[in-house]
Amino acid sequence: MASGYTVSALTNYVNVNKDTLIKDVVLGYKIGDSISRMSKQLGVKETEKLNYLNVDPVLQAGKGCGFNPSGDTAFSERDVTAKILKVNDQWCPDALIGKYAEYLVKLGANKNADNMPFEQEIMDEIQIKLSQKLEKMVWQGDTGLSFTGLIGLAEGADSASTSAVTLSSAATIYANIKSMVMAIPEEILDDAVIFVSPANYRSFIQEMVEKNYYHYESGKIENDDFIFPGTNIAVHKTLGMTGVNDKIYASTYKNLVYACDMLDDKEEFRLWFSDDDDLFKLKIKFNAGVTTYFPDMVVLGTIA
Repeated sequence: MASGYTVSALTNYVNVNKDTLIKDVVLGYKIGDSISRMSKQLGVKETEKLNYLNVDPVLQAGKGCGFNPSGDTAFSERDVTAKILKVNDQWCPDALIGKYAEYLVKLGANKNADNMPFEQEIMDEIQIKLSQKLEKMVWQGDTGLSFTGLIGLAEGADSASTSAVTLSSAATIYANIKSMVMAIPEEILDDAVIFVSPANYRSFIQEMVEKNYYHYESGKIENDDFIFPGTNIAVHKTLGMTGVNDKIYASTYKNLVYACDMLDDKEEFRLWFSDDDDLFKLKIKFNAGVTTYFPDMVVLGTIA
């Protein structure tokens, strides 16, 4: 009997994991990032109504007979738009011939029966990089794709309702974050999160170390969150805000809405070998969008 590996019965990496791959890309790859923690609106094809309920019961004096209905149950709605996005890429395995990995290239009629060289490593890296790009879009938007992020919404369409705070470039990052803490509406204090760029987060943590506020301990950092001293408000290192060092954003994860489909098999993560041109081709297609339930529960600070 011939020795060696028999792999003809194995399905390639993408075919086995395509559902997990597309889910991780669309819904957030890294648990510490913000998409995975936001409210999800599934089944969105493009622009749809985001419905929410506001109930306000009224307490009345109860002594005596009679029935006096009072209270309000209000249905409201906002539009949420999920942009259709895609990735198309291709690889020529023959490009590896003459390089150290040429042993992975299969020549002849059956070469499409094997996995693409370095398939798992390439797909894993694409998955991570796409998740990072999507996190950035959720916060900063993308003008080329007409995608408005959370910061753009707070500065634009929702600016009339958003609480705007002017912060000082002469102040420390601790002082500016404290100003944000004091501006957060009382209704969301128990669940509020302050979102800052990685650079601002690093400066904040170093300032906490230097000042030794409340006997700072590294163990208080979990999932890139640090509880601001004297509160239960988390300061979150937000990868999607990388490079945006003049903005500080505050709200709750429940108030941040991430919209996509994920219900009707509209998402696609497919890798195949094309006999027409001897290329491995990748197609990823999905939709995504972001909004907030209550713009008046958002605080946007600008360091001027």
